[in-house]
Amino acid sequence: MRFPILSEEERKKRLAPPKGKVHVVIDTDTYNEVDDQFALAYALMSPMQLEVEAVYAAPFSSGFFTKLLNAEVDIPMTDNLQEGLELSYKEIINLFGLLELDTAGKVLKGSARYMTEPGEYIDSDAARDLVERARACEDILYVVAIGEITNVASAVLMDPEIIKKIVIVWLAGQPLHWPTAIEFNLGQDVLASQVILDSGVPLVTVPCMSVASNLTVTAPELDAYLKGKSKVGTYLADIVISQLTQEMGLNWLDLFHQTYCRGLDDYGKEGAPSTTTMLSPSRIIWDISTIAYMCNPAWCPSTLVSTPFLTQDYKWRINENRHKMRICNYIYRDAVFGDLFYKLAKAPG
Repeated sequence: MRFPILSEEERKKRLAPPKGKVHVVIDTDTYNEVDDQFALAYALMSPMQLEVEAVYAAPFSSGFFTKLLNAEVDIPMTDNLQEGLELSYKEIINLFGLLELDTAGKVLKGSARYMTEPGEYIDSDAARDLVERARACEDILYVVAIGEITNVASAVLMDPEIIKKIVIVWLAGQPLHWPTAIEFNLGQDVLASQVILDSGVPLVTVPCMSVASNLTVTAPELDAYLKGKSKVGTYLADIVISQLTQEMGLNWLDLFHQTYCRGLDDYGKEGAPSTTTMLSPSRIIWDISTIAYMCNPAWCPSTLVSTPFLTQDYKWRINENRHKMRICNYIYRDAVFGDLFYKLAKAPG
């Protein structure tokens, strides 16, 4: 597959932090975790910064963690991709309803499976819509991707010329210095992830651990700033508060140790995190990081770096001669949550 090649000057211009109001589509596995719901509501309640043209439902399943750990995992998630897609689509509709917004022509289903052959796209309403909107957009169309990226990669393969019209902002992977790139969005469909990294499409990434992972929230905050303030605020607060249990906290400690934080210590078996007293549970609302970058890039300091290769065993391979991408290095958590709480509190009550 041949992709258009952007000049270094053009790429740098396209990857400059966004200014003013921009056109956006959002690709989301909305029912996977509650962070997608927060991100979508945040985007839809940011009309001064974002013109949300469409929302695409992406698939998800627990199969990634099952494969990674070679064992069944105790997480409340479907193991069926088709069901994951349908649940995400219905949840997008639900959120539009809570915000009293019209869905006509704005919500589309993506693929119900992952890529199986390099360079072979998967046709879907979402992928075709992205191609059409990118072609029609007179300016840059920002593609905010907060799930696995099959829909977006398929659109790029359908019509590589859209590389000249879009910028992808993707929550995916780990920092480039991390011992592994393992992460749910990037890891579900390695082939699609490699398309995004290798095609030369202008790309902004938000790594998970030590960057998006700063975005933790607690029950007292949700109770004080969201619950009872609006329909969507109460809905989202109730979901998270119900999850903030000792059992959930212990499950996340164990899962992170085996996946995202694999290789961070040399302690051997003694490195498994545990406690003999109690946990103080919080919840990471990962996906709002991308919306925060779009609303105010100063909250998400970032730099241009060479785009890494992604290996089949979920590791970064660095080549300084590769095309540039922008990577977020930190997130000012308090500013982001302040903006989120303020906007969702103003949603319909």
